Amino acid sequence: MIEAMQTAIAGLRVSVQRFGVAADNIANVGSTGRVEPYDGYVPQRLVQSTGASGAPQARVRPFDNPAFPAYAPADRSANADGVVGMPNVNLPAQFVELSVAQRSYEANVAVLETTNDLMKFLVDREI
Repeated sequence: MIEAMQTAIAGLRVSVQRFGVAADNIANVGSTGRVEPYDGYVPQRLVQSTGASGAPQARVRPFDNPAFPAYAPADRSANADGVVGMPNVNLPAQFVELSVAQRSYEANVAVLETTNDLMKFLVDREI
């Protein structure tokens, strides 16, 4: 039972991390930077894996293609052609990540509650 709780707690941590990465990407979607070399916000992605104990783990990695050119001649980062670099953030995908983080968090809380109930039952049980 302790292993189940440890795995659920690790899952909660990954869920919180996933939420934070998506929130950062959403918050910076409108930021700009120079096109060459790009110096603006670099979107992140969460890569989830399973550790040796079976608990989930996560690493945050930058996007391979962090920016795309956009025409914004009034922006202070614009080059002579009026082009800036914009973070390559797909908003619908980020909202899906938020939903995944929420559902994962809820599922791990349910595991903790069930494990807690089972432990209470076993402690309260008369032999």
